[in-house]
Amino acid sequence: MNHHLISPKMCPAIWTRNLSKTYWFTEKEAGLSGSFRALFKGKKVFVEAVKSIDLTLQVGEVVGFIGPNGAGKTTTLKMLSGILHPSAGEISILGFCPQLREKAFLKCITLVTGQRNRLFWDLPAEEYFEFCRVIYEIPEVEYRKNLSRLVEMAEIGDILKTPQRKLSAGQRKRCEIVAALLHDPQIIFLDEPTNALDLVNARKIREFIREKGKDGKHTIILTSHNMADIEQVCEKMVIISQGRIVFEGLLPELYRLKGSTREIKVIFQETKPLALLEGMGKVIKANGLEVWMEVEAGRAAAVASRLFADFPVQDISIMDPPLEKVIEAIYHEPLPPQPRSDPPLCHDEKKGGERGSA
Repeated sequence: MNHHLISPKMCPAIWTRNLSKTYWFTEKEAGLSGSFRALFKGKKVFVEAVKSIDLTLQVGEVVGFIGPNGAGKTTTLKMLSGILHPSAGEISILGFCPQLREKAFLKCITLVTGQRNRLFWDLPAEEYFEFCRVIYEIPEVEYRKNLSRLVEMAEIGDILKTPQRKLSAGQRKRCEIVAALLHDPQIIFLDEPTNALDLVNARKIREFIREKGKDGKHTIILTSHNMADIEQVCEKMVIISQGRIVFEGLLPELYRLKGSTREIKVIFQETKPLALLEGMGKVIKANGLEVWMEVEAGRAAAVASRLFADFPVQDISIMDPPLEKVIEAIYHEPLPPQPRSDPPLCHDEKKGGERGSA
């Protein structure tokens, strides 16, 4: 793999080309005898978890990285953070080669997952935060400033002295995210941060992440199966399916590609037979005076006007289809990767020189 000296002022915060990860394992037959045969004559098989991903993200971007289970999201994040080595391809994170796991690189990134808690079970949050200060060698003045701001954003000031085992899952998650951001990393990887949280705590996590992304100084990649996380936090979307990127762009671009329909919600003043709506569109749900219809995008305004003219309507609204529905269409009919031009690479000015840090 080539290593580049990349200036963060000139080049992307995250850059990959042909990034791939293949897992090899030995296939065995069932039973004890099958296990013994696998030791000597086992059949080698492989799984391509990630296939030739090209990704370019700039400083300040907040990106939703989504896909079905097994699409390669977590594997990609682990390669970007240096936990896994790629089988092929190139990665540059702020000019660093992630798998080298250099100290300066580790101070520039953080990874938070919804499946694993990094906190010490018996320690209160304030003691664990102090532990993080020592590990990341955060200057005292900077640490106090970051801690005060993050504690306020996460609304955990009243639980700093409570042992983690006595906190709810949502409270622990907010403490964990604060701990992950104390060293003010420029690159933030969030893997299912609202996993298994209730509505209130999930909303607080989303608000916290959104506030962090407002300053334009951090690059955030968020994976989630909760589309509310993506819609409310992210400006850009990258969709991965079967190890490949099938869409990259802003949310309006996604609707233009696959959102060929609109949904009309009508609240009538009195109940009307659904048969009277035939020919206007497809009735997808009805609940008393409320009716939801699906119509072609180009006919939505005309259908709404006709409803107002022909029926006693109390309220009417035209909406894009649910994001889940649009994305599901992409999963079933993968789009070709969007064309991307290579950014200029900043090569070492002299061989053997040190890699520039951010």
